[in-house]
Amino acid sequence: MKKTVEESSSESEELLAENSEESEDESEPDLGASSTESDEDDDDDAAESSDDEETGTTTKTRAEIIEEKIQNKYEKLKGTRLYVRFPKKIPIDEQEFQANVKSLHPLVSKSTKPRQKHARFCLVDFKSQEDRDQAFEAIKKSIETDPAFKGIFVSLPKTDSDEFVNELVTKQQLSVENKRTKSLMKREAKKGQRKGNFTSSVVITNLPKTSSVAQVRQLFENAVDIQIKPGKGKFREFSAATVTLPTTFDARKAIKQDLSLAGTKLQLRFNAKQQKRKPKDKLKRKAESGEGPRVPKKLKKLNAN
Repeated sequence: MKKTVEESSSESEELLAENSEESEDESEPDLGASSTESDEDDDDDAAESSDDEETGTTTKTRAEIIEEKIQNKYEKLKGTRLYVRFPKKIPIDEQEFQANVKSLHPLVSKSTKPRQKHARFCLVDFKSQEDRDQAFEAIKKSIETDPAFKGIFVSLPKTDSDEFVNELVTKQQLSVENKRTKSLMKREAKKGQRKGNFTSSVVITNLPKTSSVAQVRQLFENAVDIQIKPGKGKFREFSAATVTLPTTFDARKAIKQDLSLAGTKLQLRFNAKQQKRKPKDKLKRKAESGEGPRVPKKLKKLNAN
């Protein structure tokens, strides 16, 4: 069965409305809280997991918590909502918005306003499935006969479908996992900066002279920058490549890998931080070597006269 234009556009808009509601629901636990956890927190988690094994209980994963939370939420709401799209954008004022929605039918309980400023759609709540079904039929009839309802579209929400709810679960799980990954990468980068042992750049000291930037990039697909220069000292028969990666976490991973190019096993090390010498340091060195401060030529001539 073919979908109408209204039904097709309602899918993407309803997903926006549901995502808005997920982010605005302050009563729900902060599943992204792990983005600020420390190494000690990880150790505590491991200890708790061990305790749970001893007591026979199972700790739920983040993915399981998200799935349970969303599934329970929409199971309770199932059969009590309608999706409505208006011909014009919904009012910014909350009271005006609720009044407009409740004018659709006396059985309307409340409505959930999406975050999008120029949204024309919303989800409408009812106290029971019986009220929802009764209002649904009445609103559809009003759309056909009442000029005041011209341009309004109404349908059953996609969250009544288990497939759509599973989509929401997957999207939320991916979002939380991405946040956690970024947090771990930032934390590793900060550790590296504190220790001063490594940077986000690595140096390949024995790169074959015939190697190109394109060949090196094949080894480091996420590289931010690649610079190839002639080798020095005992590596003068080779080229040297400085590879800048997005984070120190990426650099650490690269160092641990066994990489080869054109039959040569590559030697990698962290690129030492280059600190600029301060003006005070230059003056200090000159003083220690017996050199005085530089005197301008004009002053020299005046002193000579």
